[in-house]
Amino acid sequence: MTAISRLRRGWSLGVLCLGFTLPATAVADEARPPSARWIEDPYEPHDTTGANLRAGSAVGWIIHDDKTYTALGGAISVGPRIGRFTLEAGYVFAELSDPGPSTMGHGNLHRLSVNARADLVRLGSRSLGPNSMLALYGEAGLARQFHHWYKPQAGQAMREIPVDANRSIAVFGFGLNLDHRLEQPRGVPTRVGWQLGWQLTASERADTRNTIVCRGPECIAGPIVPRVAGRDTSLLVTSTIAFTW
Repeated sequence: MTAISRLRRGWSLGVLCLGFTLPATAVADEARPPSARWIEDPYEPHDTTGANLRAGSAVGWIIHDDKTYTALGGAISVGPRIGRFTLEAGYVFAELSDPGPSTMGHGNLHRLSVNARADLVRLGSRSLGPNSMLALYGEAGLARQFHHWYKPQAGQAMREIPVDANRSIAVFGFGLNLDHRLEQPRGVPTRVGWQLGWQLTASERADTRNTIVCRGPECIAGPIVPRVAGRDTSLLVTSTIAFTW
């Protein structure tokens, strides 16, 4: 056998070997899952661990210095989600107006809070459908609430308004969390949900002379009617969209 014949035979064997090995490698690459977070069974138990962000609306009422106000604004919260438990830092802003159909604005509030939440009851995908989950949760926390009150504008009647103040309050709540798992997430988020919650607060009101009486920008010390020490309360209903990744 000449050298040229041996060279041709070697090239033929090399091409034949490549023909067996390359397809096997390509099949192995196609079989490998593109992400470990992809779900193989849409009815498998839910793993809700991850970072969580919620944002939406807040509406309700507050009782401050024996007067009831309608609150309308927004809420945002962020924090880690570990199984059934969530720890959140939250912020709420709301405008305060007279109850009912009224355009009279009295002030606004800012609330900074830290809440711990736990899913008390869960219904999984075998009850609700593929990759869906519904949870009934309870929460508790502490917050610092800041009030700012508007003075009457020119031409408006004289009225008594509270003094701008801030106070610490306890927060308790409950609600529903409808959560959907993305079966083949391409990035973030891995879960999208809708949460409807009720938050109740309460704080002691020890200062009975914390109001002023204003006509336009001119104000004098109040109150008009003497008050006794009491408790200020509020109820806010939040509707938020949640993202977990």
